[in-house]
Amino acid sequence: MGEVFARKASGLVREASLIDTFGIGFMNNTLGVGIWTMASWGLFISPQGNMMLGSILASLMCIFGIAIVWGFLGGSMPRSGGDYIANSRIIHPAVGIAMSMTNAGFVMTFWIATLAPFCADPGMTSLLGSIGASQEAIDWCASTTGIVVIGSLVNIWGFFIVIMGLKVYNWNQRVVMILAFFTLIVTGIILTASSHADFVAAYDAQADADGSFTYAETIEAVRDEGVGIADGAKPGMDLGATLALFPAIAWATAYGYQITFICGEVKRPQRNIVLGQVLAAIIPMVFLVWFSWGLVNVMHQDFLGAIAYIDNGDAETSEAVANFGLATGSNTYSMISLLTESKFAQFCIGSVFIFFNVLCMPISYIAFSRAAFAWGMDRLGPMWFTDVSPRWHSPVKNILVMLVMSEIGIFIYAYWAEAIDAVAIVALEAMSAWGVMAISGLLFPYVKRARTIWEASPYKFRLGPIYVLTVASVINLLFVGILIWYFFTVPELEAISTWGAAVYISIWIFGLLWYFLWIRHWKKQGIDLKLAWKELPPA
Repeated sequence: MGEVFARKASGLVREASLIDTFGIGFMNNTLGVGIWTMASWGLFISPQGNMMLGSILASLMCIFGIAIVWGFLGGSMPRSGGDYIANSRIIHPAVGIAMSMTNAGFVMTFWIATLAPFCADPGMTSLLGSIGASQEAIDWCASTTGIVVIGSLVNIWGFFIVIMGLKVYNWNQRVVMILAFFTLIVTGIILTASSHADFVAAYDAQADADGSFTYAETIEAVRDEGVGIADGAKPGMDLGATLALFPAIAWATAYGYQITFICGEVKRPQRNIVLGQVLAAIIPMVFLVWFSWGLVNVMHQDFLGAIAYIDNGDAETSEAVANFGLATGSNTYSMISLLTESKFAQFCIGSVFIFFNVLCMPISYIAFSRAAFAWGMDRLGPMWFTDVSPRWHSPVKNILVMLVMSEIGIFIYAYWAEAIDAVAIVALEAMSAWGVMAISGLLFPYVKRARTIWEASPYKFRLGPIYVLTVASVINLLFVGILIWYFFTVPELEAISTWGAAVYISIWIFGLLWYFLWIRHWKKQGIDLKLAWKELPPA
């Protein structure tokens, strides 16, 4: 009969406070980016959508669904490793490793390969456009060289602050988070202190200087192309059009789950993990509602739909897009920057996207390195996966692996962006990350394999005869179902592709093969790994 192996202590240190735990979830929600995706990408897909109503509904489903599910599961199993820990203990370790390789391995690499270049364009291009920089400087940031240089600098910075340990990362996170909050609040104040007449006058003055459409001409040009923008200043209450905004709003509300990758490094985990998850969804809701109201009040729904079309449309097929010539650009923050002549205020507005995007790189390093560490702790991989630097308390070798993979991704994006764009994965990510963890949440109180862990959980709260975790899991699945419906029925979302599906399925299969090969390897040595998943790895 095989024996379970003895596992060493992890070597990771609990040094993340509540503010640090909240910060990793909140900053991974990329609120400043989410406001842009809601007003630009969202209204391009659904110009009749009600942003305020959509923000409230989507946020509430994330608070009482995703945040509670990931918070309760993470707090019940406070070990670093992300969704692998819960899925492997509740559903099956083969499912855990397959989903984790996809989410923490491929998706995190994919996001660095995409979001590091985003710091160049639209990040730096928006900032330079907002402060009136030269077109030459803007064009360089959008060039292949600019994308490689800026993307790599951001990526290498993320690599260094993670490899030096969670304490160093947390200090960097606090600085960036303060700057992100400050610039977004300045932007919100400028927006809400302005009137519709102020915006029209500023827009028309810039249009006159640049030889572009006036405010009224912008709306008319888009409407003439048959785009179904709103008929007036205010949005309607079309529920279908509003729910279609969910995929764009989710950028700001649904990604706080990254907290689970550091559960083994959080102080007072049973309290801070859940609070961090919930706060990382509540605070974005406040800002989304604020900006939804401000944008509609100042710019009006019909214009927002028109400028969203110009921001996302194809100049080769649309005269409105081709003939738009505003030097500031057409994105949401470019529009807000027209409301002030202060260079400092314009800098704040233009830098919102960068401050809310830049931490995605180090957070992705944390996610992959901790997931691979968890695989190693269960011996589903080489033992160097579990090597932790005694000086920095971080899995240095895993982080180095991510550096190599992500830099390759950045170069592919810069020189062959079509290859990255062709791998549309958002729909499958929603299913494999949020969906599978919701299933774990549904099963957790009832499955025999996780009974010992459930009995020790501090979250056995009930609503009558039903566990709160069960209700939250159902809300989570409903939210995922809404996303999946629009991902598959609205082609413009570009949420799934043949290449994306092929990559995902290939990684799932690889993960399953990886699991069975390591099970077989250790079984030959008289070690039964299956006994290990009945308990949590050492802290």
